[in-house]
Amino acid sequence: MSGPRTLIHLLSVATLLLWGGVMLFFHVSGRITAYLPPDGIFRPMVLAAAIGLGVLALFNLLTMNAEDIGCEGHDHANHVHHDHDHSACGHEHHHHDHSNCGHDHSHDHKHTHECAAHAHSHGDHGHAHGILEESGWGGRLTALFILIVPLTLAATLTPDRYSPNAVMNKGLYNPNYADTSRAEQFSLKNKTAAPAKPERDAPQVTPMNLPPATVAAAPASDKKTPPIPGAPPQPSKPGEPPNAANAPKPPPEAKSYGTFTLEDLKAQVPQNKEGHFLLEVPEIYYTGGDLEVQKVLTGQMVETTAQVLPEKVNNTEGHRMRIFRMLVQCCAADARPFSVPIDFGKKAPEFKDMTWVKVTGKVSYKKEGDQTVPLIEVSKVEETTAPDNAMIY
Repeated sequence: MSGPRTLIHLLSVATLLLWGGVMLFFHVSGRITAYLPPDGIFRPMVLAAAIGLGVLALFNLLTMNAEDIGCEGHDHANHVHHDHDHSACGHEHHHHDHSNCGHDHSHDHKHTHECAAHAHSHGDHGHAHGILEESGWGGRLTALFILIVPLTLAATLTPDRYSPNAVMNKGLYNPNYADTSRAEQFSLKNKTAAPAKPERDAPQVTPMNLPPATVAAAPASDKKTPPIPGAPPQPSKPGEPPNAANAPKPPPEAKSYGTFTLEDLKAQVPQNKEGHFLLEVPEIYYTGGDLEVQKVLTGQMVETTAQVLPEKVNNTEGHRMRIFRMLVQCCAADARPFSVPIDFGKKAPEFKDMTWVKVTGKVSYKKEGDQTVPLIEVSKVEETTAPDNAMIY
């Protein structure tokens, strides 16, 4: 293989190794968790693609000489023997037999062949080598730049978190607390709670358990008396069998649609040693559209971990900040912030934008505009480390 072609081949192998290496690095280092959700096949496919690119690069490297034979081994300059078929040529070839002569009849025959059948065309072998081999060095360097430089810069310089401006542009300050798009996932209602017990039925009164004096003293009358609840159907006239059409209908069955109580909240939400409920911001967010949960959660102490940004709505006195968590639908690109305001009752402390904080406080609800806004009245806030999964899936 010629020098330029060897260099081009090695550059192709290096490009494959780079792409596979970046994918493998993201998987091994754990950075992939900031971009893709754990469920589905997204994360395993990144690892599979990395291994596949590495195997392809190794294969191309090991088969480099085999490609050399296939492409450059067709050199007719070194052919020693050709079997020429002159049957299609338009001239005669005379064969002289000088075996019986005593002198040397060695002739230097020069044949000029104008036959189409004997034309050797080496201009087209049907080999396609791609842009790195078919273009000039300017095109080759441009292709390598496009394949290598953007990927390398993205892998080394891209942060694993959103900037404050990006979070604000994704709707941090215009939440819709009545939204129900993922309310089922974060609802605090106990879906397995037993339905409320119906009230105990009053004892049925029948002629069998009436006192004998009451039955004997009942005056005879031709007027129809209303049936006694639970009593067997009475005949329409004396001596006639009971008429099923006149039988009283059974009372409707008692139904219960379930309720949400403080006991339900305790049964499904963990509490810390102080008894504060440990809730995620999206769980608090979705209570803004659930009146039953609001009645139970109002006044309860909660603890949550989130990132913090300044509050820019309904904060004329500067008592508030806003905490949020990023919720991922499919990948990090479509993440959106779920946020609630927190109120200190005095001038809010200063935190660097996007700082992770642990907030403890009492839940309340305020009517602001046309929304019921969940609010945490802070009793304690402190800076903390980011959780293992900075985004919620």
